[in-house]
Amino acid sequence: MRGPAPPASPEAAEALASLDRRTFLRLAGVVVGAGLLPTGCGGLPAELTPPADRPLAVLTPRGFASFQAFAMRLAGPRVRAGIAAGALDPASAADAWIARQPALGAALGQGLALLEWGLWPLLPKWRPFSALDGRGQDRVLADLAASSWGWKRDLYRGLKSLASVVVYGDPAVRRLLDFPAPFDAEGVRRAMAPFDGS
Repeated sequence: MRGPAPPASPEAAEALASLDRRTFLRLAGVVVGAGLLPTGCGGLPAELTPPADRPLAVLTPRGFASFQAFAMRLAGPRVRAGIAAGALDPASAADAWIARQPALGAALGQGLALLEWGLWPLLPKWRPFSALDGRGQDRVLADLAASSWGWKRDLYRGLKSLASVVVYGDPAVRRLLDFPAPFDAEGVRRAMAPFDGS
């Protein structure tokens, strides 16, 4: 179920803008140049595919799947179950949010392509991100968050900021977590603390 459009977030916009760095774009270009970017959703679990009745404005179907998988790992088991059941749809909300901030669309698309298709030694995996089990996805996210390479930390921060905005901006999540507003930057940090060690 698609909730209302998430609120504007300068923090998320700033974090996503940091993805647009020369080194990061060169690495994304390697992935693109290697022809590793199929855009379809073949072989994806149902909870990661875009709803047929909601055309995407910015994300590709594969980018949608990568973002949905990222959001499922971000916010803990109750939110993950809500996404899997179709009660929450952060990737559609992210698509709508980015459509209102077109300057960030290319960076997000490239970041999701790298998350999905980047292989070892760029990322600790040999398969697409959306095809990994939960432990494999968590390993990739931990590698991004703690990397000595700035572009990997930027990728993690940008995606985490956007996922936080769209997940915690959804009133259904507040009801699911029994966590009252406000979901400003501090509220999101408090809500996420049990899941990210903050």
